Amino acid sequence: MDSFIEKTKKQLKLMTEKEKDEWIISQARILPVWKQEDFYKSICGTKKVIDMPERSEISEFCQKVSSGDITVEYETHYVEFDDYGHFHDDWEHDYYDPDHAMTFISSVIRGCHDLIVLEDYKQAFEILDEIIGLEFTIVDHPDTDDSCPEEFMDLDMAVHEGILSLNRDDLLRDYIESCRRSVKDAGYAAEKIVNALEMELFEDCKTYSCITITGKDPLLTEIKNKLKDDLDRYEKEFADKSKKDKYYWGEYRDRERIKHISSLIEYFGKIGKKQKKPKESFLRGTWSQISDLISELMDEPYIDDQYQIEEIWNIVEALLKRGGFDKEPWEVKKSILEEIYDNDFYDYYGVYDPMKDLANAICTSREENLERAEIMMRAGRGYLGANAAKLYRELGEEDKCAEFFENHLGKEEEPYEILVDYYKDRDYEKAVEIATLAIQKCQKDQTPFFIFLLQDAKDRGDETAFKKLMQSAHRRRAVKSSEVDEKFS
Repeated sequence: MDSFIEKTKKQLKLMTEKEKDEWIISQARILPVWKQEDFYKSICGTKKVIDMPERSEISEFCQKVSSGDITVEYETHYVEFDDYGHFHDDWEHDYYDPDHAMTFISSVIRGCHDLIVLEDYKQAFEILDEIIGLEFTIVDHPDTDDSCPEEFMDLDMAVHEGILSLNRDDLLRDYIESCRRSVKDAGYAAEKIVNALEMELFEDCKTYSCITITGKDPLLTEIKNKLKDDLDRYEKEFADKSKKDKYYWGEYRDRERIKHISSLIEYFGKIGKKQKKPKESFLRGTWSQISDLISELMDEPYIDDQYQIEEIWNIVEALLKRGGFDKEPWEVKKSILEEIYDNDFYDYYGVYDPMKDLANAICTSREENLERAEIMMRAGRGYLGANAAKLYRELGEEDKCAEFFENHLGKEEEPYEILVDYYKDRDYEKAVEIATLAIQKCQKDQTPFFIFLLQDAKDRGDETAFKKLMQSAHRRRAVKSSEVDEKFS
């Protein structure tokens, strides 16, 4: 970029004023009609970035979102059979953006990045600060069969539901950079940055690639203090709520927030500190070779049996045969695990199996495997979270396993089985409630849940409930009637 700018400046010095004018007019003539007014405003100085809405338009847009004049629509329908004729028996939903608000937001975010390149940090920060906090009122679509359980949609939810596409890492980096360069009050800047870091929108961002603050920056101390204050406050609130109800509504979210802030405190605590010289590590050197091979694969236009893939398989196989992971530094293992999980085992590059085998092998103690489970949870993918929960269970941390699955129930049988098994000796009524939910949601095998509920009805002497459950079990394809009959014959 710098060499390009220098070349451009040099060429402009060689041109006469007339030549410059002629070049500008020639470019104006070939512009499409819809871009001409923006080009004119850019020349006049009223618009710095051609493809970005004007400041007044952005303010008006944010006001309309806040007042509920710009909304998103929710539509849901019960689907008994899917498009392939399979029994679905569930509700499906969609969100719509009738005012094209998400397209507008995307153009604003791109424009703010350009403003930062142009060093107009103040305007970029003011706009981004408004945008990232937007909440859209959710209204019912005319054809919906039910209302949305949520009242508002923030940007995190918009991304999750697929109506907004953005790079969260880039957005967070631009927000922090524009804030620290435009806000003179260190306390206020730290408050804004910490508030952004704690947002669900940015929870899964790679902190090391988004933070532009160094150890000598006076802002660092303010950020550390703000994070510590927030952690103390949230931990106290969590303790107070837990005293009243151990499994209160929002408990999982509160735990995740505390965990996230703790990881931020750990990260900022390392900034500016002299790092110890790393211990000798065979694993580190071998992983460096693997990383180089993956980098080469990233440059390929498509993946199709490149020699690097076979090489990675061979290196990992040799590494697993060699063993000795108990002698490797935890910092090296942690870094490798984070890379593997954050990049979905590099599945796109044809090395899913060796990456999975390596991740499963390098932790050699209970403490390291507990850390591995935490890393899997932070990676932010559903199946990894489920695998982490099962790992917690294997390690005897059944509370953590149950906590995860209770907040991530879907159509698979295993989470329901795990929860029924967990609660049957702790909170029997809860176990019955989960088994009842399972026969409504699970599609493949409902047999164990019917057996549990039938046994419950039998133990209670409720013949009416027992008869009703038995009839329902015999009508369902997802129930192995022979097993039920054998159990209660």
